Amino acid sequence: MVFKQFPDKRVLVMSVVISFVVALIASTLIGPIAHASGGGGSSPGSDPVAEETFNPVLTDEKPAVAEIGVNNMPNRIITTINGDTTSEMGFNWYTTELADSPMIWVSESGNFDDAMAFEAEATEVTSSYGERDQHGNYIFGEVAEDEEGEPMEDENGDPVINGYYTDAQAHGDDWMSGDYGHIELIDVTEYSYKAKAVDLEPNKTYYYKVGSEADHVSEVGQFKTSGEAGEAFSFIHYTDTQNAFWNENVRNEAAFGADTLAHALATAEDADFVMHTGDVVEIAEIEDEWIDLYERSRSSFMQTAMAVAPGNHDEYALNYGDDPFVEKFNEHVNVPVTNDAISGGSYYSYDYNGVHFVTLNTNDNKESDDNPEGKAIGQAQMDWIREDVEQAREAGAEWIVLNYHKPLYSKSYHSLQDEDVQLVREELTALIDELDIDVALQGHDHVISRTHSLTHIPTEENFSNGAVEEVSTFYGENGVEYLDNPEGTTYILPNTGGTKEYDNVFEKGVDHLHEVRPNLDWMTQGDIDYYNSLFAFGYQPQETDAFEDSHSNNRDSSYQNFAVYEFVGNEMVVRMYQVSGDLHLGEERTVELIDEFGIYKSAE
Repeated sequence: MVFKQFPDKRVLVMSVVISFVVALIASTLIGPIAHASGGGGSSPGSDPVAEETFNPVLTDEKPAVAEIGVNNMPNRIITTINGDTTSEMGFNWYTTELADSPMIWVSESGNFDDAMAFEAEATEVTSSYGERDQHGNYIFGEVAEDEEGEPMEDENGDPVINGYYTDAQAHGDDWMSGDYGHIELIDVTEYSYKAKAVDLEPNKTYYYKVGSEADHVSEVGQFKTSGEAGEAFSFIHYTDTQNAFWNENVRNEAAFGADTLAHALATAEDADFVMHTGDVVEIAEIEDEWIDLYERSRSSFMQTAMAVAPGNHDEYALNYGDDPFVEKFNEHVNVPVTNDAISGGSYYSYDYNGVHFVTLNTNDNKESDDNPEGKAIGQAQMDWIREDVEQAREAGAEWIVLNYHKPLYSKSYHSLQDEDVQLVREELTALIDELDIDVALQGHDHVISRTHSLTHIPTEENFSNGAVEEVSTFYGENGVEYLDNPEGTTYILPNTGGTKEYDNVFEKGVDHLHEVRPNLDWMTQGDIDYYNSLFAFGYQPQETDAFEDSHSNNRDSSYQNFAVYEFVGNEMVVRMYQVSGDLHLGEERTVELIDEFGIYKSAE
């Protein structure tokens, strides 16, 4: 559901700046961050309110907007893969005011008497925060409607407000899904810092701090550098944490994303890095969401390197239809920018122990000379994919891992409905097949799915552009079933790290599909049967009445997923895990292995 809103009335603040608590202790994962960056109202440990309808008690007078303070302790810290993984690492963080001589310090010993220091580059940015009251609750206005039920504007084009309320009263499915009223934003000048450590040694664990000796220095974090080609390693894949600001004080979604990552790191104890395939937040324009997700995940973000792909929500504006905030992803994540192309994110590649990773930007869908049709991937990026993978093969890469946000194959509707993806579908699946991509790791459709090994077929033969490859299999000594030298590509999507989930719509028949996704009314039951045959595994773990007449839930799932990928020589093993338990009810969170498979390549 899309809630109609007026363009927000902005208050430009140049000298007023944000204050929030940046230290996140593991034991307070589900507690509020701080009132200037969340918190207030009911905490995630409280029982949810059962009523479905939301009729707030309005006040004529708008609640006093809390003063925004200053926080110069480094916050929103993230360590990101950027460059040669054997010797380089990227870092990103924020402060309110410009720090004096911002730096990162990297130490092999951890006591920093051997620290190498690297200068950081500061960029002045404008961050937009939702107005809150003194308790940290968001302030909303109920918009008056005309006789036709349309929102009313005054002579200045501003919404006509019946009265005000805060999310201290918020509850119900409609609220959870986004029917939250009008909110005004405060624009604040802040500083985003980027630094890069270089001349590191391969296959080592390093410790780091960021900040300014003249101002504030962060706690100690750590990361690993990669080793030689062929050395064993593993990484974690999760996606779509996508926490919505309006639920921060109602049923905090960032807490689930943070808890999912913490369980993933505990499950894969030796994981070398973490991959996120996009939609880090729900609305990129709202800085509160970045803070809530980063700070609740802080203990995890500080113990590993991240490799992040941009999602469509990572450039979204508050008001549906407004121009996207194409720079926000790269303000928060220090990843390479190939071809100087920033468009809701960037695309890049890297090698890890001889495995070549290619991160795409499916927000490359703005109409331009390079991309007149508005495809999810423009021609320059498409040409780069081919050149990059061919160079990696020439350099000896045996494994190619593609990762991106918008899926080509999944068990929910986006994979066959997103127009920008359909415009590039045939070309991209053909290129993936031609380049012998081993696995394609996806996001965007919040449902679990894993295809068989697929090869490309042209659209004139089938709408899906995919055919199941006949591949022999065997069971290894570890009990895992391996695909034996497949030539096709396996497409994987590990549901979501957040609380918003989509239904497994193709399993419910043609009538249901046409009802919940009318844009797919061209599909026959035969089409659905064929598409379902492409998948080796997949389902939606949440059961909810919301799926009876919708593809989506009410952002209320307590089932999250992640995958762990392990490379050992000519073998790759993928294990999918499910985390369950309601943080808001204080339930114990448990981890269950739900799927595993392997790929074996004979030595050439």
